[in-house]
Amino acid sequence: MIEIKEIYKGSIAEKIGLSTGDVLYSINGHRIRDSIDLMFYENDSHLEIELGKNNKRISLSIEKLPEENLGVELEPFRFRRCNNSCIFCFYDQMPKGLRSSLYERDDDYRLSFLYGNYITLTNMTENDFERIQEQQLSPLYISVHSTTPEIRAKLLGKRIKDVDIKKQLKRLSKADIKFHTQIVVCPGINDGKELEKTVFDLADFYPNILSIAIIPVGLTKYRNGLYPLRLLNKEESLDIVWKTLMWQELFRERFNLGFVYPSDEIFIKAEFGIPMKEFYDDFPQLENGVGISRIFLDGIEEIKTEELKGIKGRIVFVTSVLAYPWINLLRKRLMLESSLICDVIVVKNHFFGESVTVSGLLVGSDILDAIRNYNSTADLFMIPDRCINDDGFFIDGMSVEKLQDKLGRKIVVGPMRVNQIVKVIKKALSV
Repeated sequence: MIEIKEIYKGSIAEKIGLSTGDVLYSINGHRIRDSIDLMFYENDSHLEIELGKNNKRISLSIEKLPEENLGVELEPFRFRRCNNSCIFCFYDQMPKGLRSSLYERDDDYRLSFLYGNYITLTNMTENDFERIQEQQLSPLYISVHSTTPEIRAKLLGKRIKDVDIKKQLKRLSKADIKFHTQIVVCPGINDGKELEKTVFDLADFYPNILSIAIIPVGLTKYRNGLYPLRLLNKEESLDIVWKTLMWQELFRERFNLGFVYPSDEIFIKAEFGIPMKEFYDDFPQLENGVGISRIFLDGIEEIKTEELKGIKGRIVFVTSVLAYPWINLLRKRLMLESSLICDVIVVKNHFFGESVTVSGLLVGSDILDAIRNYNSTADLFMIPDRCINDDGFFIDGMSVEKLQDKLGRKIVVGPMRVNQIVKVIKKALSV
């Protein structure tokens, strides 16, 4: 059973008298445990609903179109915590004192299905696999890292008998479940020949496996007492790039698909050009930092600079070390094709350590210091959208509003897609 959090206006639920706080027990005899059960069982044309209302248990019968949903939002379910002890876990590398939600490590197949969260499958039960098969919860997003049990056990901090990923992927494939995968590369452990073995072991699960992302391990300055790891260097990154290009040739012949994709960070570390969009097929691993640079670069070309005619002002783009080359290209195009004066501030990550160079982990305090040290005038400072959450907060708890108040300068969050930047600039400079 689960409580109803919200009733949508004009919905079937509103029409039949459901209310916030009612408890949903079952639909057509099937127990409702979470929003996935609701999605799965409300798709019939005839529903027998068992409900708790005003401390009474009642039953309702409904006739509707199969594609119509009830129009309710359920209370969030309690997600399953991660029981691994990964030697590279980012949660173990965060400072104390941040908001509690940032320390919550999930490893829940339901979140994987609903939101694309990566899971290891190490805490799966027989009931979990049966439910995935019954409800066809697909695609899932699975952290593999290695297909060699001894190496995967070392990476995840588990017993060897608990990490047989090939057996689990075989079971999902037999149930016709699709899945994306990722490999976090830790130099000296699962790179080189082991990485190649893992990639080709995973390829055996095609067409159920949809993609592989190769991600470099991320390390912060908060690693005292943790397993000694190091970052990929330029040569190792370049080796991954060249091997991936060769692997993609083979996979395109076999699958008509590139299949395996290194993250943008690996290309940049290798000082190798970002591939064209065809390399990424339909960008299946975008949320994993795979192909974001290509979309950004193509987006720069799509900007309609003619719409900036008559718009004047000085804009300062705030960015991370890794993203600087692309932001600088944006600056150059705007400077060449409009009356805007543009500059770039590169923010070093002192909060997590300077080895962390991605925009998504920039924090308010570092941006605050960087802008304070900027001595020129500016009409607005534009920060990356990836470094704040939906509520407008940075990881360190500072809000965009507070940042602006502390600086006494105009702060604007950049658009998700760079080709929409003209709209943001015009709105910001017209006020």
